[in-house]
Amino acid sequence: MPEVNKEYRVVKDVSTSISEITDGIYRISGFVKEFGITFNQFLINDEKPTLIHTGPIGMYQEVEARVKEVIPLDKLSYVSFLHFESDEWGGMEFLNAPGVKLLCSDLSSKLNLTGWSGMRADHISFWDNETLKTGKKTLRFIMTPHVHHWDSMMVFEETTKSLFPSDLFIQPGVNKPVESTDLSESMIGLYRGAGIFASETPVRQTTKRLAKLNPEMVFPMHGSCIGKDMFPKYVDALMKQEFAYSGLLLGQKLEVG
Repeated sequence: MPEVNKEYRVVKDVSTSISEITDGIYRISGFVKEFGITFNQFLINDEKPTLIHTGPIGMYQEVEARVKEVIPLDKLSYVSFLHFESDEWGGMEFLNAPGVKLLCSDLSSKLNLTGWSGMRADHISFWDNETLKTGKKTLRFIMTPHVHHWDSMMVFEETTKSLFPSDLFIQPGVNKPVESTDLSESMIGLYRGAGIFASETPVRQTTKRLAKLNPEMVFPMHGSCIGKDMFPKYVDALMKQEFAYSGLLLGQKLEVG
């Protein structure tokens, strides 16, 4: 069972597992009981290996161990976070790997990395539709403001048509590496209870754009990976159901109005 320091919300002692999902793209996952979700990181093993998400600070050693099952740590070229939040890049120790470079959105760079003492200065930032080749694969960066942070972005790997949507398409519970059951209702229920989206509008605008990409596989940061046959069900749920903030924040009622 994970040990959690409730005062500082430090996640500790979370066991992780690793699975190759498709063509050198690996899902590293650990279930955090207090939050009721998995925290996922994704390793793209290419000429310049790339890690998307690091997990929170307390999971660093477990995530590092899983990365080392695939590549030596000194081979890691890029570490990317998709918005400025602890489960996205709390494991900043990855940046101590020799030669590794940090990738982020242009807004993350302007709003956070260049304005805080001690933050990584030598990073690479991306704006909408800019790309980065890692060898055989190409990462396209998609700006997705307010899904769910102002600086949020997503990544689409063009060769395998793999989508990395961060907190979008979340599913609660202990999940399989790839889920063939429709968990879109659980996704909507979690969003309603967590209150992370102030409005459905930016989420639906982004969802329409992502659907046009027609991804072969979706790699959410929390939950199972979603194949192309199941993906339309999640799109449909986001487009038709209400899930924006209505007074609940992480399950706690806050008076509104």
